[in-house]
Amino acid sequence: MTPRNSSWPSPRPSGWWAILKTRFRARRGRDPQSGVAFLITISSLSLLIAMVTQFTFNTTVDSAQAANARDEVRAHYLARSAVAMSRLLIKIQLQFVEPVMQQAQDMLNKQAGQDLGISLRATDYVNILLGFFSGSKMETALLSGLVGVDINEATGLGIPAGRMEATITNEDGKIDLNCGGGSAPVRTRQLILFRLLQALMASPRYNWLFEQRKESGQFVDRTDLARAIIDWADGDEQGFAVDANAAGPEDYRYDQRDDPYLAHNDYYDSVDEVNMVRGMDPDFAEAFAGNFTVYASDPDCKINLRSIKSDCTPLLVGLLRAALFSDISKPPIDVSILDDNRAYPLASILCERGAAVGFDSLDTIVKVLNKPAEAIAREDPRFQLMQTLTGINITKAQLALVAYTGPPRVYRVVATGESGKVKKRITAILDTKRYLDHPTTNDPEGERMAGVVQYWREE
Repeated sequence: MTPRNSSWPSPRPSGWWAILKTRFRARRGRDPQSGVAFLITISSLSLLIAMVTQFTFNTTVDSAQAANARDEVRAHYLARSAVAMSRLLIKIQLQFVEPVMQQAQDMLNKQAGQDLGISLRATDYVNILLGFFSGSKMETALLSGLVGVDINEATGLGIPAGRMEATITNEDGKIDLNCGGGSAPVRTRQLILFRLLQALMASPRYNWLFEQRKESGQFVDRTDLARAIIDWADGDEQGFAVDANAAGPEDYRYDQRDDPYLAHNDYYDSVDEVNMVRGMDPDFAEAFAGNFTVYASDPDCKINLRSIKSDCTPLLVGLLRAALFSDISKPPIDVSILDDNRAYPLASILCERGAAVGFDSLDTIVKVLNKPAEAIAREDPRFQLMQTLTGINITKAQLALVAYTGPPRVYRVVATGESGKVKKRITAILDTKRYLDHPTTNDPEGERMAGVVQYWREE
């Protein structure tokens, strides 16, 4: 038996109890402050992680805002550049293309002994021109090869980021709602506008619009709607009537609606404003509003046939009917003009011809209407149909009452600039015959030919 105080070493503990005892002795030997340091370390790391996360988030947001602001500015100026290039093409069209086309047409007509239409609109190729400046290097090279231009030595073509596009259309090929409007309306202009509106809505295909009740529970006829459109824009309180002696006060009761408002009694600000006229509803707007404009161009309220868009058949039919209404208060003498099956095929042929070679003169249009069988090629699928159609007896003097042919005057430019995820659009109305009120250029005539800004909207 070994004495208790013997110098022999005690045996090494074993089992779970030995493990706990070893850990207890090690814990008793530690520094009492070691737990506090550990907590401080964890807290510091947590604070640093939060600060770094917040800093990273703020940096990401600031970077995105800076990139968005950069793209905003870039897209804005790309859209403005597209407008500037569009104005350049308009000036080229009026100053160079139109005179050359007129000379060529006169020469061909003299040689051929008949009217031949020639149409070349530089404004139709605006996006090809913009492609040289806003396309990528590959797109610019493809375009240059397409037109046969060597741009190897050219600089400033193509941009590394962004794109711009534009569309150019004409406004003087539509019915001007502001004819006869303003504080001092001109009655002769109102009569022409009334004739155009009545003729546009005269087609039997629109009967269903006037045969159903509106939300107010009332019916609307063509005459009342045309009168209401005119009265909205004139500044007097007297209702429009064909017979001036039969005119009464305007009483459309706009202020007695569930959402009351007052009549404008001045020029329309936009085509959308016509929806506020009594009798108008979305169905009417869809049927007719595409043929309206509010930007006056012709002092006699006539429509420029050369500015009519390609899908011009309903408007052209309306023009023919307006020309043949000898008395706008009564049906035309030849009521067959109200037959869509007769008028629409002839108008569609004219519209296709106008889209291809332009409406070069009223004489050509009158000739096609009087002799439709001679106005279509034999290989055309509608040749047999046109042989069975009876022409429309109309004279140049009658058509000249409501229409004319000439260079476009008022242009609508819709330009788009795109950079990154930002897209900017500018809508501009340019009048090429309006004089500058306060010219700030050394070449006011050249500025006017490029189009004086009549309306400008950025979005």
